[in-house]
Amino acid sequence: MRKFFSAATFSALIFIATSLYSQQFPSGYEIFERSKNAVAIINVYDENRNLMRIGAGFTYTPDGQIVTTYNLVNGGTYVKIKVNDKEYVPLAIYKIDRRRDVIVYKIDANNLPFLGIANSDNVKVGDRVFTIGNPKGLERSFSEGIISAKRDFGAGKVYFQFTGQTTEGMEGSPLLDENGNVIGIISSRSYMEKDLNFAIQINSIKEILESSEVKNFSVPNFFVYEKPLTNFNLGLSYESMGNHATAIWYYLKSLKDEVTPETYRRLAYCHEQLGNYKIAESYYKRAKELEEKK
Repeated sequence: MRKFFSAATFSALIFIATSLYSQQFPSGYEIFERSKNAVAIINVYDENRNLMRIGAGFTYTPDGQIVTTYNLVNGGTYVKIKVNDKEYVPLAIYKIDRRRDVIVYKIDANNLPFLGIANSDNVKVGDRVFTIGNPKGLERSFSEGIISAKRDFGAGKVYFQFTGQTTEGMEGSPLLDENGNVIGIISSRSYMEKDLNFAIQINSIKEILESSEVKNFSVPNFFVYEKPLTNFNLGLSYESMGNHATAIWYYLKSLKDEVTPETYRRLAYCHEQLGNYKIAESYYKRAKELEEKK
């Protein structure tokens, strides 16, 4: 009788604990339904409008701030963002930090569904996590995993290592906790192992997201063909996105098309932003010399 009572009591306790747990956290299905319209599909194109790569991001604010990784869009010229079943081109780059691999675009939208941000310091090894992304272009794919480790690669690069299958198209996807709030952003930087999954811990970039400082860099519009695709204009596009190294490459190519003082000024400015002050000074000098000859 005592053994039967003990077994029955144990079974009852397990049932109660399971019921309490299910009441404490939403189900995977509930998390997916609540979050899916705030996850963005991001397509990155080259200067000829050829698709380079597919990734994801998420809506951070209802007025259209879209967060993703800088690594996803780096090297691209045009970006298209699909969120809440509507396609947009970015109005501007609002915030950017290449070192910490984050970029925030602004799209022309209001009252968008958005994801809440959790305190990633509270996440523990073994916690369940969820992702919504676009592996191989398959939109809104939902998966589950667990936190397997916390990793600090130095220089402010703090990551979660987690289980689950991530493939091409998951870069920039939000990593969600058991309440459906963002605790990380999936990253696939080149220094990481391809068969391991990492996500930037959201607390490591929270100051960037919450900052009132807005860059407002202009972004080339995928649907606008007003400017010819000259090397100089491509340089301007990359410079506006803060990618000064690529801008320099196009400005140097443009000098083979036409030598102008403005091209030298742009070269000088980009080198100045990269800390190459002696090179910048030489380009400013060339620009001045060309102007004096005219």
